[in-house]
Amino acid sequence: MSPTLRQRAGLALVPLLPRTHPPAEAVRPGRVVGLRGIIFQSDAASTIGAWFLRPFEELDRRVAGIALNRPDAPRPPIHAGLHLDLEVDGELREYVAEQLVGPLYDDLYDGLHWTPIAQFRARDRGGWDATVPALAFRAVTEAAVAEAVARLNRIQGHPFIGEDCVAFVERAFGGRRLFADSPTFRKLGIAVRVADPALPLLRPDFPLPPRTARLLRVETLRRLPDAIARSAATSASWRVHVAALAVVAALLGIGLARPRLRRPSSR
Repeated sequence: MSPTLRQRAGLALVPLLPRTHPPAEAVRPGRVVGLRGIIFQSDAASTIGAWFLRPFEELDRRVAGIALNRPDAPRPPIHAGLHLDLEVDGELREYVAEQLVGPLYDDLYDGLHWTPIAQFRARDRGGWDATVPALAFRAVTEAAVAEAVARLNRIQGHPFIGEDCVAFVERAFGGRRLFADSPTFRKLGIAVRVADPALPLLRPDFPLPPRTARLLRVETLRRLPDAIARSAATSASWRVHVAALAVVAALLGIGLARPRLRRPSSR
């Protein structure tokens, strides 16, 4: 569906939503003048993450070789955005451009938010955040950074049902793959991009601060194979998680119902 059709569909739904206008954060407050990097956030208290994202992401991380049961293991990131410098009223201010899930307006019409960095960090509920320079990603060059800054000054928001946080970051870089394909699906011979901010494709030789390297488990990430699937066109995103949950629920339902089925009487 084209952006115009998406916007028309969203406008048709707006009167049905509790909030009939976009939040203040939906409007870019100034001109983007710099890209500090991709910022990761781990929210330990996310209910949506715990039920719909984390189980499948943890499976992918186990397949990728990331140990999750160590006592000192930090919680992996479940959200990513773009850490930016904006010129607002003649001053440079730090913001995060991010795709958020939340109220139905964000989910069905436009989930793009321009969040002040202090507000972004205040959202923390038991997790952490860290910014990785864009050049630490394999597909990013100096020219790609300049293109992303220019693109962000004219970018339009999409509803979350069509674009998650990872897909937004990759769209800002012109569709370059910045995050890995699902290791689980690759074992099955299928190249599918699943929204897992914990699996960024980093350069093996790019130095990172010790804290960032520890939180992201870069020793494993640097060994991840390059992505094969295209960014938005073949993105499974959260829809893979929902479909997988539906299959599991159906199988469980069949398994529970089978003992109750009446067996045909013998002649």
